[in-house]
Amino acid sequence: MTTALAIHSGAPVRGPGRPWPAWPTAAPGAGAALDAVLHSANWAITSPYRDRLYERRFAQAFADYTGTAHCVPTDHGSSALVIALESLGLRYGDPVLVPALTWTATATAVFRAGLVPVLVDVDPATGCLDAAAVAAEPEAAAVIAVHWACTMADVPVLNAAATTLGAKVIEDAAQAHGARWRGRAAGSLGWAGCFSMQHSKVLTSGEGGAVVTDDGAAAGLMEELRADSRRYRDEPVRGELPLYETAETMGANYCLSEFAAALLCEQLSILDDQHEVRNANFLALERMLADVPGVRLPRRSPAQDRLSLYEVPLVFDPLPPGRTNAWAAEAMTAELGLRAYPPRVPLSRSPLLAPWRKSTLAPLAERFRALHADRRYPGAEYLAGHAVLLHHSAFLGTEEDMADIAAAAAKVARHPGGDA
Repeated sequence: MTTALAIHSGAPVRGPGRPWPAWPTAAPGAGAALDAVLHSANWAITSPYRDRLYERRFAQAFADYTGTAHCVPTDHGSSALVIALESLGLRYGDPVLVPALTWTATATAVFRAGLVPVLVDVDPATGCLDAAAVAAEPEAAAVIAVHWACTMADVPVLNAAATTLGAKVIEDAAQAHGARWRGRAAGSLGWAGCFSMQHSKVLTSGEGGAVVTDDGAAAGLMEELRADSRRYRDEPVRGELPLYETAETMGANYCLSEFAAALLCEQLSILDDQHEVRNANFLALERMLADVPGVRLPRRSPAQDRLSLYEVPLVFDPLPPGRTNAWAAEAMTAELGLRAYPPRVPLSRSPLLAPWRKSTLAPLAERFRALHADRRYPGAEYLAGHAVLLHHSAFLGTEEDMADIAAAAAKVARHPGGDA
């Protein structure tokens, strides 16, 4: 006889009065940095120059952090993807590979750049693209490799596969700040790496983004693409705008505010300390779940020598008879007093990816529909139907918290199913 689940009026694994870590957590210097901007008379990179902007400080710090030559900050992660794609110089309607298991912005950014996303399946062990998926798409003009949840795509192998097609790989590292592959940072492995600093991300300013690259010419174009065809002056003049109109391409305004940049400078200073706590707790949970039948964590390559947790998927394999992972997420939430949730449906079924609802996208939407008429995504569907996600903030707690997660997962996994 199994212990009754909390959703069936049983006692929960974790009683009330034990809160989980809150998110976001402000760095010690965050308030002072925001106050400095407030009284600086420089609230944006389009304000007259008085002193070195926080946007420039963050760009240098994040380039250093990722081991890249250039960083172009943006207002959002989706804007980072747009300017990276636009700087490739592709033709209108060219196809860009996008994994079917990711947030819709990865695909909608492709449309915003005048291109067509081609959804491809993921490896159900990792949730990421593999080289076979790229090799099967000979028309691809570019590849977006998403590092999913807490695993990294094998970008070196994807680079090799893309090179045979004459395509470049852009890393969508929105979920992977600080992850490393054989010592190299996520975002530095492909031609360019795009990051989001949205509220839920491990490095956040509420909203924000960045592109990193070693391609100096492309970085210059990206500066123009996010600042209305303007780049930074080599030597800014006090009282004048720090930007000047180079206009090698036509840009838009995707600039990061000085408030967000100042906050990111401070949050970056505590990121690695937070990684140490989260990663140690992840490894503890991994050990605790090793002998729990029916639950596993995603498989990561030994080449991924540093984790960055965004969402941690508990894969129920198999689910209790007659139950879905939405039920498992509800059951986990009740046991822990912590929100657990299923992944979003694959993009092939997402109501958020509907280009035909925008009249200006009609030609691209027509091609998108034609390209996807007979495609199937068993890997993405499996993870979307079997995983339950936990936000990284839960891993800023203690090993005792991990024991609660493991106990709740074991309790849910051994449930007999049905209505009991």
